[in-house]
Amino acid sequence: MHKLTKTFLHLWMSLASVAGLAFGWAFLAHAQKPAPLIQSQVQIVTSIQPTLEPILTINDYLMTGARNGARSVPMVQNSNNTFPRLRTRGS
Repeated sequence: MHKLTKTFLHLWMSLASVAGLAFGWAFLAHAQKPAPLIQSQVQIVTSIQPTLEPILTINDYLMTGARNGARSVPMVQNSNNTFPRLRTRGS
């Protein structure tokens, strides 16, 4: 490629980039702006949230939750099942 062609391409890409930036900037600057929100047009929706039961602590669960059986998840006891260790066998 000739030196003159290379210089012309660099100049052309620089001018096209600057022109694209200027065009995009002007296009966005003259775009319609969103209308401001007017308080009377905005409907405020208030929903009533149901009151939830407090979450039991581990001590509360061990004292009451495991005994009464209602809604309690059975506790997993330590079993004698042993699983082999996971190894990657390489890098």
